Amino acid sequence: MVLGETPNGRRYIWWNFVASSQEKIEAAKHAWAKGKWAHGCFHLPPGDDHEFIPLPD
Repeated sequence: MVLGETPNGRRYIWWNFVASSQEKIEAAKHAWAKGKWAHGCFHLPPGDDHEFIPLPD
């Protein structure tokens, strides 16, 4: 882990998501809720698609 200034500006954190904008966080929430692992922006390790962890409230 490197501590200090981020190379490209501010970072936003929500649950397990880290992004450079709130819009990207919202897009990640939407993509996670859809749960289309094979075709979305989230790729799970082989055989690790049996349990779905929903977004927190």
